[in-house]
Amino acid sequence: MSNVTNFPSPRERAGVSMLEDMDMLLDGLMDAMIAIKNSENIAEEDREADMQPVMDLFLKYVTLRGERYPSEEE
Repeated sequence: MSNVTNFPSPRERAGVSMLEDMDMLLDGLMDAMIAIKNSENIAEEDREADMQPVMDLFLKYVTLRGERYPSEEE
């Protein structure tokens, strides 16, 4: 495997960092939680259950971001 060359991904070639991608993912997850909370199409008693998987993903990726990019946190 020492002969494998790692080429940059198209996003890396475009100048987009993994930190920017991670921040966009976290923004999207936060928007999803806000949308679920404010949705008129979801019954009040179902909102918590619908929001739980999104909250779990958000917490997972916030933790991962803190581990991978500790010096770049604001």
